[in-house]
Amino acid sequence: MTRPVPPNLSVAHLAAEAAELLRAAGSAPQGGRPVLLHTTEAAETVGALAGLTARLPELLDHVEAFLSSEQAAGRIASAAAGDGGFEAARTARDAREQLYEASRTAALLAESLAAATAILAPLGAGRGSGGPTVPHV
Repeated sequence: MTRPVPPNLSVAHLAAEAAELLRAAGSAPQGGRPVLLHTTEAAETVGALAGLTARLPELLDHVEAFLSSEQAAGRIASAAAGDGGFEAARTARDAREQLYEASRTAALLAESLAAATAILAPLGAGRGSGGPTVPHV
């Protein structure tokens, strides 16, 4: 389900919102009630996380490309006086390398979660025929 994005939200704000929603989803149960009540919910949760992580490499690649273009245009400068921009260039390069590795790791995570989703799919097949499964505590 794709929702329209309010035009006043930055990419950083959207990423922070996603992180907060994940924190809320994974936080400890309140009032003794478990977060997941059905095996179907577990399967759906893993599927949603597979979708989320599959989108991470693209966003990380965008950030990496942005840093590259900003550096190429000379808009990344060092705060240190007299270093000729060397420190800023090294920082941008190091950040791009880490973003590349994060993108590769996210792609592997997405593949693993997609496999887990396929494995869990049969657990949700009979949800409509009965009540909730025994809650995980």
